[in-house]
Amino acid sequence: MSNAKSVHVAMVDPTATPRQSGDEPGADVAAYLARHGIDVTVDALPSAGRSVAQVLQRHANDVAADMIVMGAYGHSPLRELVFGGVTRSMLDEARLPVLMAR
Repeated sequence: MSNAKSVHVAMVDPTATPRQSGDEPGADVAAYLARHGIDVTVDALPSAGRSVAQVLQRHANDVAADMIVMGAYGHSPLRELVFGGVTRSMLDEARLPVLMAR
């Protein structure tokens, strides 16, 4: 059993793709965590013109999160220079501990 009281699975501007995530984005990971006794809330967040990193940081603050856990994904250096990257932004703007896995 985990020591986590509750987990928020946050997705920014999610799109349902039945082949990848089923009809409801986040439902698969929520079911997995729930099977392990974790109280899960799935939060679909609109970006509303903000960066993904800003949306995630604000949401973590709003739900009084203790930590952000996320996957790390890299693009080519040129693409990240032009468009930026969520992974880099989360590390640069971290207000909470961030655990990343690749």
